[in-house]
Amino acid sequence: MPIIHRGFDLSEFQPSGKTLELIRKHDDLEERHRKYRMENADCARQYIDDSHGPTSRDYYVPALRKADRELREQEMQAVADGRSLPDRDKYLAEVRFRVKEYERVEPALARAVEQAESAATDAIVKELPELARQGFEQSERALKRYRAAIAKAARAQLAGSVSRFLWAATAGELTRPKWRGFSGALGEEVNARRTTSDGRLTFDSAKDLGLIDQYRGNRAEFGDFVAPPEEDAA
Repeated sequence: MPIIHRGFDLSEFQPSGKTLELIRKHDDLEERHRKYRMENADCARQYIDDSHGPTSRDYYVPALRKADRELREQEMQAVADGRSLPDRDKYLAEVRFRVKEYERVEPALARAVEQAESAATDAIVKELPELARQGFEQSERALKRYRAAIAKAARAQLAGSVSRFLWAATAGELTRPKWRGFSGALGEEVNARRTTSDGRLTFDSAKDLGLIDQYRGNRAEFGDFVAPPEEDAA
């Protein structure tokens, strides 16, 4: 279950048990507050603004307005039938009780949520040095995985490009380097491809790649890709 506080995801951290308890307490109270307001929305005041802006603070309560409308309908029917009018206070007592209770409970819940949030925030602030250390260590591990993934992808690309170069340079005779144990991926032997300052393969690199062998010399049929033996790598 995600651990969210003030919009920030703390799930990848490991806060103390006390801090987690305070966060959960806040979350529980916030959910209770949200649910209570939703279930008793008709008891909340609805403020009326005039056409010139919010200058008027007149309001109505939907539950009371609905009960009053229903009572007037019953009064009309009673008069039409020649019966006594229903007791107004008795009829409205239940909805008035609900509204008064809402006007006490809702702000009390709101204050409880605010206090719980402050307590959780204070606890998190005290733990920030430890959380920063955790984040640092996590970022170090992630960076190592990232670099390893990039290196793996780069090695795969280098293996393919070297294979294409050998195939083209030797008119299809070579498709992979000839060093011992080569399995189609360059792996840790990426250093086999070394160049001089003018961009040509060093003589030793050409030998490692298989372009130079002791029997046939330079096997590249096209281009001046290999530097003389005496030139150093860049």
